[in-house]
Amino acid sequence: MNKRKYKSIAIDINCYRKIDDLSTTLTPGLKLSKAQVVRTLVNQKSSGRKDTSYTIVSLFSEYTPQERQEILQDIDKKILMLLDLSEGELPWLNSNENFDEKWSSIMNDLRLIVSKFKYDLLQNERSIN
Repeated sequence: MNKRKYKSIAIDINCYRKIDDLSTTLTPGLKLSKAQVVRTLVNQKSSGRKDTSYTIVSLFSEYTPQERQEILQDIDKKILMLLDLSEGELPWLNSNENFDEKWSSIMNDLRLIVSKFKYDLLQNERSIN
């Protein structure tokens, strides 16, 4: 290991478990390594960017993880279909480093908007039943 490029830290077991949980929930549809989770959170906090993935997951927090995953996949499919895009063009399914910051911001905001519409639709369906 290159000592000039990497460092290690010690964290308590509870924090380690939270990082492990975040590896599947931080970026829906992808399983991140623990290092990727920490790097993503640190980069988001230091850049001041809002975390739309967290907001979206919170929107659907009353659903089981499996239901939430299906909802998020449905949202992604709708965005791909509406904009005639491929999965490779969605920042949350790929490394954000591959995308222009403006594109990532626009697409994340669009995903949040579509998620809100989906949430309202699901809430209406629940109230009818």
